Amino acid sequence: MSEFISKKDLLTWLGQLMEERNLVAPTRVDDLLLFSKIDQVEDIVFDFDNTTLSPKEWFYPSSETLFYVEQKDGQTELIPAVIEKETAIFGIRPCDAQGMAMNDFPFLEEPADDLYRQHRDKTALIGLACITACPECFCSSMGSGPHDPANVDILLTEVADGYIAQVLTDKGKALLPDNLLTTADVSSPPAPVLSEVPSDGIAEKMRQAFDEPFWDRLADRCIHCNICSYVCPTCYCFDVRDYTDKERIERVRSWESCQSPGFTRIAGGHDPRSTKGSRLRQRFSHKLLYFPRQFGALGCIGCGRCVRACPVNIDIREIIQDVQQLEVKSEA
Repeated sequence: MSEFISKKDLLTWLGQLMEERNLVAPTRVDDLLLFSKIDQVEDIVFDFDNTTLSPKEWFYPSSETLFYVEQKDGQTELIPAVIEKETAIFGIRPCDAQGMAMNDFPFLEEPADDLYRQHRDKTALIGLACITACPECFCSSMGSGPHDPANVDILLTEVADGYIAQVLTDKGKALLPDNLLTTADVSSPPAPVLSEVPSDGIAEKMRQAFDEPFWDRLADRCIHCNICSYVCPTCYCFDVRDYTDKERIERVRSWESCQSPGFTRIAGGHDPRSTKGSRLRQRFSHKLLYFPRQFGALGCIGCGRCVRACPVNIDIREIIQDVQQLEVKSEA
């Protein structure tokens, strides 16, 4: 027997959540499928493989004010930004929930990013297990899986006439009204089978391949449009700028990309990653070498968005396989 919720009861419950807090869910926006704030449950898209963008922006917005500085009567006051209303994100796939957990490592490592922590504390995740998968998906090679419940508060799995419900955290329990769930003699459908990407030992292989001409050859195709960074759930490079409006200064953090020319430029104009090859190597080294060395997990969740979005068909799955097979020069 499994805990169960019918589609009708699910819609009623989501409508109640919408009245109590911000409800974010997959919606159609022109030709894109995006996580958007919902004003009516009829706008929610249930039948999808994955969204065009991950819900990362609801924790780490593309542009966000960190704090204000006001000067009045000769006094200076720093006013931090505050997240006041709670949010529920419905429909997050297990891979994207893993992406949020990956971003917790850099943002919540002490000294933690206070604004990111507020977003996390005030947001509940209602996941949807994957019944089908995009051809570019490879989450099972990156430590997750289509039915992975590890990083959500509630996981729903679609079955006939409704959803199996797994309530996994206290935050998830707090979302549910009494007697919303029933029990039913239903079983989860089999998870889709994904192609395997040989990720075991990739960090050491990346280290060995650091000086290989492979990166310059690969970069000949790259046009540095940065779309891979912006669609990626685990990219978190940013720029910080101050804007002045009369007696108020606003400090704003905005997404940036390590693929941007000059992103690493320092005083005096020196750029340690001035070539296309070195910038492209940095992107994959960060996910497959630096991040696992620092945090113990690969910095890729296998969602396949960068594969789908790249206009010149640079494919991280192929790069992992190619690096694994490189005959690198022996170290002295």
